[in-house]
Amino acid sequence: MEKNRSNNRKVIASVQNALKILNLFEGNRAELGNMEIAQMLNMNPGTVAGLVYTLKANHYLDQNPANRKYRLGLKIAERASVLLNQLDLRKIASPFLEELRDWCGESVNLAVLDGQEVVYIERMFGNHALGIRSELGKRAPVHSTALGKAMAAFLPEQDLELLLEDYSFTSLTRKTITERSIFEQELNVVRGQGYALDEQENEVGGRCIGVPIFNHEGYPIAAVSLSVPLQRLPKEQVPEFGEKLAQTANLISKQIGYRA
Repeated sequence: MEKNRSNNRKVIASVQNALKILNLFEGNRAELGNMEIAQMLNMNPGTVAGLVYTLKANHYLDQNPANRKYRLGLKIAERASVLLNQLDLRKIASPFLEELRDWCGESVNLAVLDGQEVVYIERMFGNHALGIRSELGKRAPVHSTALGKAMAAFLPEQDLELLLEDYSFTSLTRKTITERSIFEQELNVVRGQGYALDEQENEVGGRCIGVPIFNHEGYPIAAVSLSVPLQRLPKEQVPEFGEKLAQTANLISKQIGYRA
């Protein structure tokens, strides 16, 4: 309790009030006047006017000349852009991938979508001598990998259509999906269960589970997967692994601004 009081004393009231003002602007409250802000925050109108003026002078608020009300300024977008550009997905994901790897002892992969291929940008090997291993920078088709299916399943409709336009469903093993209609059915399954499966479709003897990672806009910018030899991951254990993988992907997504 004493610690909380100490922390509260460090909070600068004027800064706190300025942040409260910025937080008032939401989807259904795009514009607000000084008196509205004062009433909503139960603050003195003169104090609000001074804070709003300061925020406007620094471009965190703009004023609509037609009705004299205020709205969020472009400085907010500029600062958000700087933050998002500074986010290093590999660095952010690393502790979560390590925890997942330690939980199952199997190889963990992180990949992004590049055209009609997935590109591995991080991998952590399991503690087994024999395992499914993917090297950094390796490319693989979308249709034959759990990583690719996981991202494709949650793409906006127009982006998925663009991805599948003139797509070559090359057969890599006898289990690879080679028809668009079947692949689209597979994506429906992925959406329903929340994770994708690669059942020896990219590599004989391997079973992979993939889950998408979403950015602040809800866009699948990456995916994480577990790669396991069939004998170490029986089918009845797949839902348990899929749930753990989904938890990991969700934690990473939240770190980069995703809100379900």
